Amino acid sequence: MTTPRRLLIAPLLLAPLLAACGRGADSKSGGAPKVDACQLFTEQDVQAVAGDTLASLSSTMDEAKGRNPLECIYNAGSLDQPRILSLLIRPHGSASAAKDFLASSRSTFSTMSGGKVADVPGLGDGALWVGGRIQQLHVIAGSQQLIITVQSPDGPDQLPRARQIATRVLERLRAAAAKTAKKR
Repeated sequence: MTTPRRLLIAPLLLAPLLAACGRGADSKSGGAPKVDACQLFTEQDVQAVAGDTLASLSSTMDEAKGRNPLECIYNAGSLDQPRILSLLIRPHGSASAAKDFLASSRSTFSTMSGGKVADVPGLGDGALWVGGRIQQLHVIAGSQQLIITVQSPDGPDQLPRARQIATRVLERLRAAAAKTAKKR
C-alpha cells in the first residue's frame, strides 16, 4: 500500500523543482526593470480581452499578503468551469539564456500539449504558443520570459486572446524600460 502513496508524493516533490527550472536570474542582472505582473496585466485588460463573458474577477492583487509580484492570476469562473487568465514573469540571467530556455522547452511543451506547439511571429524577441489543454503563450522580452495563460471553456484556441494580452504587456514593459533609462 505504500507504493501508491509514493506515486502520489513524487509529483508533489518534483513540482517545485520543475518550477525552478530556468530561473537563471541573478541579482546583478540589473538590465530588466523591476516589474509587478498585476501592473502589467490589469483587471481592465482582463475585461477588454474577455469581454462580458467574465462575471466576477479576483486577482492575487486582492490577496496581497505574501503575493509574488512576478505573477498575476485572474479567475472568473467556478471550480467546475474555471476561466483563468494569468501572467507569470520568469526572469533569466540574460536574453540569450531566456531564448535558450524557450528553445529547449519546446519538446517538453510538445509532449504536454499533444504536439500543439507553434512559433508566434512578431511578439517580443521570440514567442511560442502551447495549445491543447495548456493554452499558454511564452514570449521572450529581453531576459524575461512572459507566460500568458488563457484557459476558458469558450473554445480550444485562445491564442488571439493571449496575443492581445502579450501585446499590451510588452507595451508596458517597453514604457517601464524607457522610464528607467531616462532616470539613469
